[in-house]
Amino acid sequence: MDAIDEAAVRTIRGLTGVHRVEFLEPADCEALRARRTAEAAENRGVEEVLSRPRILCLFKDVGFRPPPEPTLLLVDDAGTVLGRELVPGDRPPADRRVAHLGKDFVLYAGARPRGAYHFLLPAVRFPELETIPRLVRVVSASPDTPQDEYLRSRFGVPLGREFASILVGYAVRNP
Repeated sequence: MDAIDEAAVRTIRGLTGVHRVEFLEPADCEALRARRTAEAAENRGVEEVLSRPRILCLFKDVGFRPPPEPTLLLVDDAGTVLGRELVPGDRPPADRRVAHLGKDFVLYAGARPRGAYHFLLPAVRFPELETIPRLVRVVSASPDTPQDEYLRSRFGVPLGREFASILVGYAVRNP
């Protein structure tokens, strides 16, 4: 681990609600790819994280900050967003009519899907690492249930609701 990686790990470990941070090995990435599911939603975020050269897994509790942007979208075949999650403190766009689907998801009124539509878990920014010089292409994602179970087993984190895993990937720009 070089100084840049040490800075990334130190930064993540310093966040409220983080209990553990581990680097993934190439074999872990292959194991995660083998465990991807698409029954409920397309997890594009995990694929983006796994495309980065350096990948961390963190285990967090409910004290961890909310995501900086939606982690669930409803999209059509053309990639048009038809609806999205409302993260804590977020409001529906003022310039669009919406229909609430539960307390934390909105559908855009009048949106006409082109082709089929499905739920998508996008990559999400990880702002705390974006401030570290030379770290680039920083993204995070929540793994699917089988992927989370693999990570818990791999790093000895008990199953249950106490902790959840998040993957964070990044690259390092040459000086």
